[in-house]
Amino acid sequence: MDINIKTSDVILIAAVDSTEQDKELAHLRCDGKNDQNVIQEAVNSVYIERCGEIRGKRIVLLPGNYYISDFPERNPNGKVAIMVGTKSNRFNHIGILISGAERTESTVINVTKECYDKLDENESYSIFGCAEHNCNHHIFKDLYVTVPDDQKKIVCFDGRYMGAIGIRRCKCLCETRGGYLNPKKTLPNEEFVAFMGTYGSNNMWEEKWEFCQAEGFGQGFAVGNEHLFLEKCTALFGRYGFTFNNYESRRGVIAHPMTMMCCIDEANANLWKFAKNKFKQCISSYNMSFEIFPRWMELEGFYATEERPGDYAGHIDYVANYGCDTPNSTQIPFWAKGSGVNFETVNNTHKKICGSIERREYSANIGQEIFDTDLNKKLIYTGSEWIDFLGNKAD
Repeated sequence: MDINIKTSDVILIAAVDSTEQDKELAHLRCDGKNDQNVIQEAVNSVYIERCGEIRGKRIVLLPGNYYISDFPERNPNGKVAIMVGTKSNRFNHIGILISGAERTESTVINVTKECYDKLDENESYSIFGCAEHNCNHHIFKDLYVTVPDDQKKIVCFDGRYMGAIGIRRCKCLCETRGGYLNPKKTLPNEEFVAFMGTYGSNNMWEEKWEFCQAEGFGQGFAVGNEHLFLEKCTALFGRYGFTFNNYESRRGVIAHPMTMMCCIDEANANLWKFAKNKFKQCISSYNMSFEIFPRWMELEGFYATEERPGDYAGHIDYVANYGCDTPNSTQIPFWAKGSGVNFETVNNTHKKICGSIERREYSANIGQEIFDTDLNKKLIYTGSEWIDFLGNKAD
């Protein structure tokens, strides 16, 4: 079936192992080798060459396995397997939607072992990347990406040159990841990233990541820049589950807030990393869940750190335990010493009213307030000690 750009609002692509029925429906068919070129053909076909605009096209990868055998495209960050966008510097906010089938893990994009082994360890790669200066809004849904190992500089969903990036129900998996009780001895390369944000302002356009999962990455979610919203995103078995502005910014003022809701961080070697940010950005996370596995933390073992303490503000509330079969703990700290000074940080298992013995057992957060029933007064934690509201030491 030939693609007709004028009549095909949805372009269907079949994998080498898709059903015969799906292959009959497809506009394009992959043969299991260099499938990135077939997907790129579909992407290229939806642009109007005259001005680089897009007419709101959707590309659907039907159920099956697609194989990345090369990274033939290039932008200033490095080599790219599938390039969306053009070099037009237009804020037209009409982008491509690339989706899989709406069934769990049924559309799988695999970087082949042969391709991976040929990659230069000093080069950077993006599976989904964007052309330089492109300002469109691109959306990815229901895609499952696998990578054979974790020591090369690869970003699976790379939003850096996108004006805005929306991601829904996508999963990234390193095939050599460890497990809850058996971490790998070598941590992933920090530049091996599942999901990475944009280079700057999204010009008020939607930017939301929902129900995504990263397993076995140097950074599961490289959250960055402005107005990004994450909902129930999960990071496991990596070096960092979540980092903030841990890559270069090129436009916009990185002061506008970013928000997370019901996200999950389990069996990672470190808690969060906040890179330098002179704009005092607000990061807020609600009902965060941490599972701290000592065998993972022993590999590197940093609690949440600000590269330059005081650069960020916001609200973080969370629960944390030492594994799925253990109760939530009042004694697991979130911040490394000296970081998080401008945050309201709340362990949701801490009581607001309790006695002195219980209060002393808490891993308290700076600015935390408790009414001590033994002392019959309200106390605040300074980061090193509890004091009352007249400045007197409590203990």
